[in-house]
Amino acid sequence: MKPRLITLATILTLGIMASQVTAQERQWLAGEHHAHTHWSVKWDKSTTPWSPIKGGDSLHSYLDNAQAAKKYGLSWLVNTDHGGPEHSKLLDEHAYPELLAARESVPEVHQYFGIELDVPAGEHATVMMPINNVERDVLVKFQRDFSIREYRKETRNRNNVGHMQKGIAFLASQDEKPIIIKNHPSRQATGINEWARVTPEKLMTWHQTDPEVFIGMVGTPGHQAARGNRGSYFKFGTFRGADQMTGVVGGVWDHILGNGMRFWITSSADSHKHASIDGRDFWPGEYNKTYVYARNEPADLMDGLRHGRSFIVFGDLINGLHADLSADITNNEENNSASLGETLLVNNGEDMLTLKLEIALTNGKNANGDIPELNRIDVITGAVDPAIANEPNSNSTTKVIHRIDQSQWQVKNNTIALTIDIPRDYQNGYLRLRGTSTDILEPKRQQGNQYPWQDLWFYSNPIFWQQQ
Repeated sequence: MKPRLITLATILTLGIMASQVTAQERQWLAGEHHAHTHWSVKWDKSTTPWSPIKGGDSLHSYLDNAQAAKKYGLSWLVNTDHGGPEHSKLLDEHAYPELLAARESVPEVHQYFGIELDVPAGEHATVMMPINNVERDVLVKFQRDFSIREYRKETRNRNNVGHMQKGIAFLASQDEKPIIIKNHPSRQATGINEWARVTPEKLMTWHQTDPEVFIGMVGTPGHQAARGNRGSYFKFGTFRGADQMTGVVGGVWDHILGNGMRFWITSSADSHKHASIDGRDFWPGEYNKTYVYARNEPADLMDGLRHGRSFIVFGDLINGLHADLSADITNNEENNSASLGETLLVNNGEDMLTLKLEIALTNGKNANGDIPELNRIDVITGAVDPAIANEPNSNSTTKVIHRIDQSQWQVKNNTIALTIDIPRDYQNGYLRLRGTSTDILEPKRQQGNQYPWQDLWFYSNPIFWQQQ
């Protein structure tokens, strides 16, 4: 029997033929889901109730961010202001009207209504609303009812995992589901696997509450321009710009994937104040990008995020990544394949898989005026197995199986094309990709001076295989 391609999107919404048609129309579209505006306020605590100080945590307007997104090649953007006492009123009365005006001024960028939620028992997360006629009412109600900072007197009752689960269920009940992405998950960690408010157990619990709402986490956080502490992970630094949950091969992300969860990573600028004006941030799209394979319309972009058709990159190291995993490639009959976010069904005895890879390189200079150069591609595989649930914060099966450098590829039409044998070491498993401009084999925690423009990486979301 031939292997068959199954995707969650196909199962839920589309027939096979419709899926094939829409896939032909899709393209790689870069975006940003975590940017702040002047409605991320500070608070004057001398008044009763506290008074908002506009511009307290960012001086950018909705229009500023939209214009920056357009300048740096983004197709989609989510502004995500965070809260305080009754911040939902500012969201309703001020932020949303400004968003509508920015949409009119910069129609080239799909601008989603969002917040950075003060998560019950979990620091911060992006909430991204579908663009529809209830986006305002649903998001205002959600922030009012579930942010731990909305009402000071109720914080103690709200600040628990269960209250966040109720919030996820509320969003899941909408006709069009919003998306939640956990921001900077290890920012409060004090060492490897030394967690604070965000733990792997919480992430998995929230994801399992509704995997189509709580879709994943940021793999490469913002604040990449922060001097001396890239990412502003002050307690325990990033791994060359990556959060440790993503940056460590066989770490937390691999543990979650090894449990069979379709848990995706993104990148975000977390833009507050630009580095050029005594800040620590880049503009949306200037350095961090999340690429989604989608039609250039809002619903399919969210579908791409929700189903892992995406990769993340620093400094425009690459701008396209087509990866197709297949089995029984020598058979002359039609062969199905699985791409990022998808699952390939394979037969017993098919011990070798084939990866066809096409990587589009950036044609020109990035925002720093450099022509980025990809130095190496890493192919990483791991098992999906119930036994991995017993490994705390790790997946011992995950390893780099190929390190492919410039001597092993040729560039044609600004594209690298490779065919790679993938040993099927596990009955059920996954494959993910990583690349860098450096000669560093494994990212380690950085200390001292850091130069993000000379230290570029990309990470893909995984392809799964499963025995049928």
